[in-house]
Amino acid sequence: PVAHQVLAELAEFGYIAGTAPESVGGYGLSNVMQGLLTERLSRAFPGLAGTAFIHSAMTNRIAMAGSKKQQDTYLQKMLNAEMIGCGAITEPSVGSNTADVATRATRTQDGWSISGEKVWISNGNISDIASVVARTGEGKNGLSRFLVERKDGYTSSDIPKMAMNEWSTATLNFNAKVPDWRQVGDEGKGLQITLVGFQTARAYVAMLSVGIAQACLDLAIAYAQEREQWGKRIAQHQMIQEMIADMATLTDNARLLALRGLYLVDQGVRCDVQTSMAKGYATEAAIEVASKAVQIHGACGISSEFPVERYFREARILTIPDGTTQIQKLIIGRGLTGLRAFN
Repeated sequence: PVAHQVLAELAEFGYIAGTAPESVGGYGLSNVMQGLLTERLSRAFPGLAGTAFIHSAMTNRIAMAGSKKQQDTYLQKMLNAEMIGCGAITEPSVGSNTADVATRATRTQDGWSISGEKVWISNGNISDIASVVARTGEGKNGLSRFLVERKDGYTSSDIPKMAMNEWSTATLNFNAKVPDWRQVGDEGKGLQITLVGFQTARAYVAMLSVGIAQACLDLAIAYAQEREQWGKRIAQHQMIQEMIADMATLTDNARLLALRGLYLVDQGVRCDVQTSMAKGYATEAAIEVASKAVQIHGACGISSEFPVERYFREARILTIPDGTTQIQKLIIGRGLTGLRAFN
């Protein structure tokens, strides 16, 4: 399949699970370095960068926390993109309220039976294996994670989006049986594993947005330097320069927030507030930068023959996954005040 071929080529340059230790076949990169690679790829192909990021996140989870059997069975296949992974958390009635997951994992004589529906799953329709959050008990301590192969019993169907359709987003339906060794971590620890994963993911989504913003800034500057109106290049007009200055400042601010978040992840500290700041700010900044790029391009900015309109649509999408902008603000507020605005 095309997705496997493309990811396999990216793997040769460290784009796939670059932070995995060299001892297991990774590159041993820091999250800061992996984030910069993500930004570079996102400047050209945000959807492809997102596909690589999601696959890498699952591969890294197995590399860092998987059992020896899980690593021996899957790690090399995922590092070379022979198998593509996804994380299956969101459900029709469960978004940021992860503790309310309803997909059920029931013990069998030799493993687990997993049934339920997941939606808006990134990489879902191209995945060969899913890391599934399922309910094994009651309450927030009743969630566990499992590795489920497609051949174990799940089907998928893509959900069309306003942009980034090369980055699969799908509905997954599970009716699967898996052996006991496919459980990831201890039973009942699925929520904790997931929340730690969210803090890292948000910094990477921020870097995806930075890539879009930087691409729009570069395109706007190039166009303004070339386009002439009233006998001079439009880059010489004060209001065009003001927009470019704003775009550059927004982009750099977003990058610095994202890199701070990734640096803190590398230090092994909890940094929910900082990565939520990065994700919330960078995704909104990318929309504003892309909007100004469209404006600078004038009528050409709304033409599909120019890339800025595509970047504008792609930027808008990234305010939603891994927690909306509003959820990021609630996380920041809770972290700073110590008080919850929701349960």
